[in-house]
Amino acid sequence: MGSLSSRVLRHPGRARAQQEPGSGAGGSARRPESGGDAAAHGFCYCPGSRKRKRSSGAFCYCHPDSETDEDEEEGDEQQRLLNTPRRKKLKSTSKYIYQTLFLNGENSDIKICALGEEWSLHKIYLCQSGYFSSMFSGSWKESSMNIIELEIPDQNIDIEALQVAFGSLYRDDVLIKPSRVIAILAAACMLQLDGLIQQCGETMKETINVKTVCGYYTSAGTYGLDSVKKKCLEWLLNNLMTHQNVELFKELSINVMKQLIGSSNLFVMQVEMDVYTALKKWMFLQLVPSWNGSLKQLLTETDVWFSKRRTDFEGMTFLETEQGKPFVSVFRHLRLQYIISDLASARIIEQDSLVPSEAACQCRGHGIEPWSGKTLHAAEQLSPCATTTEPALYNPRATTAESRVPQLLKPVHLEPVLRNKRSHRNKKPAHRNKE
Repeated sequence: MGSLSSRVLRHPGRARAQQEPGSGAGGSARRPESGGDAAAHGFCYCPGSRKRKRSSGAFCYCHPDSETDEDEEEGDEQQRLLNTPRRKKLKSTSKYIYQTLFLNGENSDIKICALGEEWSLHKIYLCQSGYFSSMFSGSWKESSMNIIELEIPDQNIDIEALQVAFGSLYRDDVLIKPSRVIAILAAACMLQLDGLIQQCGETMKETINVKTVCGYYTSAGTYGLDSVKKKCLEWLLNNLMTHQNVELFKELSINVMKQLIGSSNLFVMQVEMDVYTALKKWMFLQLVPSWNGSLKQLLTETDVWFSKRRTDFEGMTFLETEQGKPFVSVFRHLRLQYIISDLASARIIEQDSLVPSEAACQCRGHGIEPWSGKTLHAAEQLSPCATTTEPALYNPRATTAESRVPQLLKPVHLEPVLRNKRSHRNKKPAHRNKE
């Protein structure tokens, strides 16, 4: 007994191995030698393990802590899961405020009534608006009222626009549809919401196109957005001649068209005659806004309409009649000297009988600038196009003797031909040196 206990104390692993099941009735089992029968079966008796494990070779005593390693790995996995962050989006304070205070109207201390609708709001939020800040801080009677009736003088403002404007006081972002931006801008200007006004302006700049440009231009002028107005004018200067549209011609006012035609930054297609043709179609749509044909039919319908009224002019051109006088200020900016230098274009001008004949005659040979009594320079009398230096392919705006030579015989840059900037129109013609 003493020797056994001493062996157990000295070799605890061996004692456990001796107590394995199947050791026999006598008690102890010998540890098999390397290469014995058990090794052939591939059993591994690992000290500290309570179960046999298959091994590829002889008995193994080299991994006494294999089960402990499994427990440690499982513990490490659990620890890793505990330390891995899980992303879950919480409801932001802004959304909570918008939902609870604005939409639900909880703890409201004032009611705003307008256009038959009521909003349960809060004075502390309304004071972000310059309109309500002045109302509540001054000696106005509304400063002590709990129900305020707003008068809406602007027809652009509707209930939906007021909903967006009031809601912007309770949140940090506002979604603005381009189709609603003018109404929202009107409401923001009335309530003096500078942040919302700025956002409306940015939305307008980003969505200028053939359908929105005229509405944006008018609204920008009404509500003082000069940067938007300038952006719209730039778009029209660059696209009026290349993006002609029936609805666009209907919406362009006389004042806007006068600015466009009078600008040296207007891009034209090849010749000044294109500008005259565009003006003729535009004038027809201004006089007959109910016409709903296609752009391809527009020029034909325009010519037919004016030809039917030519007999009623009694020897006058259309611009000399009462119906045509409002358009004189626009046609005055036409550079007729760049049109009548071409015989075919001059004949069209004469047949249309829109422009006063005196203006064409003055350009043609009398040395008088059209629409005024200013005498043209000698160079312009000799050639109406003698003031530009732009090369062009049989372009009547070609100026020098060299540029009037057929351009097929020398290299031509196509870009100046296709899209000409009329910068030369504002330049005074230079005198020729007498030889």
